[in-house]
Amino acid sequence: MKVAIVLAGLVVVAVAAIVAIQPGFLKPASLAVVKKSDMFGFSPGMTFDEASKLVTQRHYLCRQTRGSYTLECEINGAKVTVYSDDADAKHPIWRVNAELNNPGPQDAAVKSISDQFNASAIKEREGWTWIVGRGFKLSYDGTTLSLVDEAAEARLRKAQ
Repeated sequence: MKVAIVLAGLVVVAVAAIVAIQPGFLKPASLAVVKKSDMFGFSPGMTFDEASKLVTQRHYLCRQTRGSYTLECEINGAKVTVYSDDADAKHPIWRVNAELNNPGPQDAAVKSISDQFNASAIKEREGWTWIVGRGFKLSYDGTTLSLVDEAAEARLRKAQ
């Protein structure tokens, strides 16, 4: 009986130490900070079929570019273009561009984007960039927002 009490005490002390070092240890995954990694529901890595289902579910007005797996959509006043890998059988998305109509002041837009994607903006010569989701690069030049899987883009460039 004394051994069981000592073991239980050690377990409690160990859990308390872990929680002191890593407070999020006992938080359910659903409460963890989630980084957004999509634009209008489109995300690099999703297949062309998944993108087509999204278009149907959300009633987006899109058309497929002839001879390729590229979607051009009008969503909430933005011209959204979704690029997929033509060579891969699943045609995974590797880039999503959104040309924004009247995005407003750039400082306000950058703050809004940072808030939505839960990421810090990095000022560059051409505009701003963020690292979001699973290592995707989000960039904004004042009118166009681009979400890219840089690894997939590099593979596609190498293959061409």
